[in-house]
Formats: sequence, structure tokens, C-alpha cells
Amino acid sequence: MTTDAKIADHPYQVMLGALTCAFGLIGVVFTPAGLVLLAAGVTLIFWHRLRPPGVWSAVGAVASAAAGTLGTLPVRTEKICCMFGFSEDRGWPYAWLWRGGTADTPEAARELAVTAGWQVDPVHLVMDVAFWAYAGFLLFVVIGLAWRAYRVRQRPAPR
Repeated sequence: MTTDAKIADHPYQVMLGALTCAFGLIGVVFTPAGLVLLAAGVTLIFWHRLRPPGVWSAVGAVASAAAGTLGTLPVRTEKICCMFGFSEDRGWPYAWLWRGGTADTPEAARELAVTAGWQVDPVHLVMDVAFWAYAGFLLFVVIGLAWRAYRVRQRPAPR
């Protein structure tokens, strides 16, 4: 596949892709979820070569950001630690909703955490939304490219 477009013709996509790749490289050090950011960054950098369907990619990113962030709230992590601290986190891959408490006994620490209520971690929330948006973006880019390849194969051969 060849195209007349150059990488310099798409400076904003390239800059966003490079920034996303940088965050992905940093993220891979801490969690494999950084691979999604890395792949999305490479996709944005080479957008001019791939030519995926832009509208469907944006729809996939927005839908996945909302569905993924809210859909992973049932993923729960409980911890009792350090004479006696209790914390409960929700969300995946970044736990953005949490509650916690410390007391003299594990039961009292858990009770304090429950009465304190849930707190939102805005940094982890933004990271979680970005992760799911990029995951949906990649999914819809792959679906769009596969659909285009399928349609090309279905066309009758020229005579």
C-alpha cells in the first residue's frame, strides 16, 4: 500500500503518537497495560500509512473509555497491612476508586474504611480512561483495517 501523504503532513497526530509512545514506554516498566499505549502511539505515528477509518476509531475510543472505566469497577482489591491498615480499591488496570482506614485491630480498620466512604483518585481515573480509550481506538482501527481488506478481496477481478 502506498500513499502520497508524508509524516510531516500530520504533525499533530505524530506529536500525540510520540507522546503516547513515551507514556507507553514508561508504563511498560510498571504494568503490561503500557503496551496498549505503546501500540496506540505507533498507530498514531503511522496513521498516514495505515489510513484507518477515523470516525469509527474515534467512536471506538469514546465508547471504550466509558465502558471500560465503568465496567471494571467490580474488580476489587482488598489489603490489610501494617498493624492494622485496611484499604479497598476498585478499577482496572489502575484502581481509581478507593477507601481506607487504620486502627488497632483489623476489624476496626475495616469499619473505619467503610464509614469513611469511597474516594476518587483523579490521576488514576485519567490514566484508566486513557487506557480504555486507546484500547478501544486500537480495536476499532484493527476492525476497520480488516473490514477494508475483506471488501478488497470480495471485489471481482478486473478483466
